[in-house]
Amino acid sequence: MGFLDKMRAYLNEEETDEEAVDIEEASGFIKSSTPKEKKPGFFSRLKDAFTKEKSSDDEDEASSREYPRVKARKHMEDERKAVSDFCEQLIDVSFHSEEIKKEYQIVTSYLTDIQRIEELPIEMANRVNNVAQKIEALDKDRQTYLQSENLLSMEQFNNLSSLEDQVVDTIKNLNEMETRDSMLKNDMGHLEGEKEDLKFMRKEYSAKMESIRDKLIVVLVLSLLAIAIIVVYALITRQNVTMYALIVGAIAMIVFVSSFVKYNDLRDAIREGDAKINRAISLLNKVKVKYINNINTLDYIYEKYGVNSSKELTYQWEQYNIMVRDARRYTHANSEFKNRCDELVEIFTKIGLKDPLVWPKQTNALIDRREMVEIKHNLNVRRQKLRDRLATCDKIKENAGIALRAAVSANPDMEGYIKETLKPYKINVDLK
Repeated sequence: MGFLDKMRAYLNEEETDEEAVDIEEASGFIKSSTPKEKKPGFFSRLKDAFTKEKSSDDEDEASSREYPRVKARKHMEDERKAVSDFCEQLIDVSFHSEEIKKEYQIVTSYLTDIQRIEELPIEMANRVNNVAQKIEALDKDRQTYLQSENLLSMEQFNNLSSLEDQVVDTIKNLNEMETRDSMLKNDMGHLEGEKEDLKFMRKEYSAKMESIRDKLIVVLVLSLLAIAIIVVYALITRQNVTMYALIVGAIAMIVFVSSFVKYNDLRDAIREGDAKINRAISLLNKVKVKYINNINTLDYIYEKYGVNSSKELTYQWEQYNIMVRDARRYTHANSEFKNRCDELVEIFTKIGLKDPLVWPKQTNALIDRREMVEIKHNLNVRRQKLRDRLATCDKIKENAGIALRAAVSANPDMEGYIKETLKPYKINVDLK
């Protein structure tokens, strides 16, 4: 009986490719390349090898008389390739079986721990529940305090931290300087308005003086004209016109005297106005110097603290104090949180839990029995799936062992090749 015939004797020829595919896909290690196309299982590949071997045998029979060595070499290569495929499957499945067993042990230990927790005495169970509630409360406090980290940027926080001793005095000085800034602006506005009013009054007084000069010229011309007329009239009529001349002279004198007095008053008012203007300009210049110094100092402080006003600095200082306060509270809460977690781990270590470190992160299950039931259910589902995967791996290993034993039975020389292939992976298989 040839190699292929002996291999077929070990395999059930009525098993379909579709069943082999289902076995391999159930193992979780071999997946179909497309949603519709299934990857052939090792039984199918083996049968394909048989078919190819048979067809190649038919072809070789035609040429065996001419190329006997070539045929023997090709036959050996095909045998080794088929055996190598089964060895590869055995190695892959053995590796994944170990991983599944480790995970299965972990899940089982979790379920064992849960059982021990549920069987705790009432006094110990109450203590565990109290510690778990404290851990929950402290964790919520920690999360609340952490939210204050967004109040200021790290740059703003670090800046205020480096200037912490100066901030209070700086806020006070800023308020005073901003008040002074407002006052200096008002003073400049008043002085500027007063200066403009004085300039306007000076222009009016100058205009009035010009008007008086014009009036005096007119009066002088009229007076001279009147006197000339009186003189001419006196020469022509030979009458006494002294009275008329006196009246005209008196009127001219009165006008000149009143205009002169008014002119002098306006000139004195202009001089006084000029003095006021100079004084206003001097005061304005002094106020401007104070304003510039004040605004420069404000700009420096604003730049130093990265703000635009004392209100903004006050707000940042308040937020900074909140962050510092919450940071202290977070540190305290975090310390208490770790202490309570250590206490819970210590309790579970004493009662013999295999993994006590996982429970500080699952305190809700220790407080609410419904959460514990949900965890148990999920673990049982996981464990069942692991069992199914292990069963599938065992089936694949069993089938691979059958195929390898068939290969050795057909060709005893294959035993050494199989052992050499599996030796680096420390996999022992019964080839008898």
